Amino acid sequence: MFYIGVDIAKKNHEASIIDSDGKLVSESFSFSNSIRGLEKFQKFISSFSIDSNNCIIGMEATGHYWLSLYSFLIDLGFSCVVINPIQSDAFRKMYIRQTKNDSVDSFVIAQILRFGEFSVSHFSDEDTFA
Repeated sequence: MFYIGVDIAKKNHEASIIDSDGKLVSESFSFSNSIRGLEKFQKFISSFSIDSNNCIIGMEATGHYWLSLYSFLIDLGFSCVVINPIQSDAFRKMYIRQTKNDSVDSFVIAQILRFGEFSVSHFSDEDTFA
């Protein structure tokens, strides 16, 4: 199983992939918040034989910037978890030396998924979002 944490931002997202042992699969990966960037992200994770059957993808609910990635991945059949930033901040404080940058944040989100340390967020269907 793979766990992918995505640090959401207005222009560019940062993703980290870890395996079931918590080891980084690769360096963190940056991609734009655009359809081209989302396709680049899909191609990147596919290069590690990662698909909707062997991974969970998590991201923080940062403004509305996470919605395009979330919708894109759900449409492809991926399991996605949206994490409250308060949860990831608490985990970061106990897990790492309180360092904050995009690659650390995406790694922390991936670890939260691996440990199952998140509350599940429930969303309305896509018609409600529109």
